[in-house]
Amino acid sequence: MENSPKKTTVLLLDLLIAKLPIDYDALLLDVEAPSQISSNMISNKHEASISKFILLPIVVWVVIILAFLNVKNLPYSFSDNDYIVVRYLVKLVFTILLPLVLINLLYKNTSPFGIHFPPLKTSFQLSFRAYAVGGPAGITFLIIGLIGWSFTNWPGTITLSLVYLIVFYFVPKVTHSLTTRSEITLSNPLLDIVIICSVCTVLLVYFTYSYVPVLSKILYYIFIVGFGEELLFRGYIQSAFNQYFGKPFTIGNVAVGWGLFLSAFLFGLMHALVAVPTLWPWAIFTFVLGLTLGYIREKDGSVLAPALLHAMLDLPLVFFSAT
Repeated sequence: MENSPKKTTVLLLDLLIAKLPIDYDALLLDVEAPSQISSNMISNKHEASISKFILLPIVVWVVIILAFLNVKNLPYSFSDNDYIVVRYLVKLVFTILLPLVLINLLYKNTSPFGIHFPPLKTSFQLSFRAYAVGGPAGITFLIIGLIGWSFTNWPGTITLSLVYLIVFYFVPKVTHSLTTRSEITLSNPLLDIVIICSVCTVLLVYFTYSYVPVLSKILYYIFIVGFGEELLFRGYIQSAFNQYFGKPFTIGNVAVGWGLFLSAFLFGLMHALVAVPTLWPWAIFTFVLGLTLGYIREKDGSVLAPALLHAMLDLPLVFFSAT
């Protein structure tokens, strides 16, 4: 039976109400304050930590899915081009602006969230080194198409997932010699430039999509999909989980934690849930891809390199997707 946006919305709202009770007053507590002697204060601090670093990111994730599913239900009659612009605008608001607002309002120390970028050259070098492995793996999409499979069915998705698991295995090896950054504390204007480019992309699409759709799609996949999804999942969600769980593991010479795996899981699940009907097979492949993107985020110390890699991996969609 096909899942409608309404059924998925009700399911997610039930989850939100029943499973995620949040003390919103606790969100304003400083979880990095010195340890308190009082056991009650220690308990409040722990609850605030769970709220800020675990429950709130999950609530945001649910809200974004609901927003994506219900764009078509807005009480307005859109033309095809207008609908594309609205969809791009919604993605800009929920994957770029919302995470940035939350990070800057709720967390005194924004350095762990990867929004302070290193020199562009070093992130380019890291993303291109990873793309040297992940890019050629994209030929798998053509191969499964030739044999009658698709990324929307289980045989195609399982094949893609196995190939990109191999990518995940080799990317740490080919990037091992590059600089590993744990955290970047100094801000630079590059983030502001990328945000401006993202906003300008929506404006450009509004005025030019009918005439030069290819240009609009290229900018969309770079500044809204690539940057937006990485800011949300690897910048906000993965980093918030890291703040709570820590990074006790290593992959190659990079410290990682449960945040990498949990954010990849939510990344995959969202890609399945926002499709109509729900594409459960697609969740597997996007989860595996999320592992590589999460590793690159930890290696780079920012979301810049994974955003570049994400955009490069998605650019072929410019010529194969309808919108």
